[in-house]
Amino acid sequence: MGWHVEMTDEAEKKLIADIEAQLITREDRAVIIKWITDVEENGISVAQANRSWRDHELDGKWAGYRAISFSFVGRVIYRVIDEKVIVQVVRVTHDHDYA
Repeated sequence: MGWHVEMTDEAEKKLIADIEAQLITREDRAVIIKWITDVEENGISVAQANRSWRDHELDGKWAGYRAISFSFVGRVIYRVIDEKVIVQVVRVTHDHDYA
């Protein structure tokens, strides 16, 4: 069984709104898709070890979540569910705002 990346409904709605507001660019979307492809084809451990994603653990109210960079300030916040199969994107932020 391989890895699967899914997005919460809330994260998807915000991402669509940010795309429509032109806060997430076509280039940003291409990078996000590349990260999803990396996770689904190679597994989360390989993607986390890829330094270009600048993958890191979060703390405070985001303890248990991780983030990757898709631009200078843009982040995808995610968590691994069941430690085997699902990577759940809970927020895509264009401005490094975790609030």
